[in-house]
Amino acid sequence: MAEPVYTVRYLRYGEQVEEECDSLDEALTFLAAGWDRGALSETEIVGPGGKVVLEGPELLRRMMDTLV
Repeated sequence: MAEPVYTVRYLRYGEQVEEECDSLDEALTFLAAGWDRGALSETEIVGPGGKVVLEGPELLRRMMDTLV
């Protein structure tokens, strides 16, 4: 199995939580599904090397595109 390269950061019950994903698509799908169920609030996706690749309105837009 490939090493996780994307980390999703989100809030669940007021606590920041992280989940590792193998791809940006997997990270977006994870956040979008949790957000759609009302189980989490997205904060950001961190890519390889620790750089934030999506956050704020752009992250929300990409999540919404995933749900369509």
